[in-house]
Amino acid sequence: MLGASRIPTMNEMNQKKLYVWRLATFLHSHGMVMSAAELAEHLNRNNFRTGYDTEFSPLGRGPYNIIRATWHWLNDDLRLEDEARNVALAYVKPDGTHAWDTDDAESEAASA
Repeated sequence: MLGASRIPTMNEMNQKKLYVWRLATFLHSHGMVMSAAELAEHLNRNNFRTGYDTEFSPLGRGPYNIIRATWHWLNDDLRLEDEARNVALAYVKPDGTHAWDTDDAESEAASA
């Protein structure tokens, strides 16, 4: 039997993606959405950090990056298309359009 110290732990990025996925599942199942800025605040409040070990900026690219990474993880790696669709529909930009529908130029401008 393996000791507790030998059980592999989930890496931080996968923990963030799992959290964003579960939150998206809840939101979608209740017909709700959350803005990327709200997601950033929610992640910060729950002690999640960016890959640079900083807080997520509500106006930056970080929340969009974790949404996109979660979608690709679910759709491409895990082949869970319905779950990936929930992520795509649960998170929105300030204008109410889907957060995944963000062009790079707009994201670059927001992070400047």
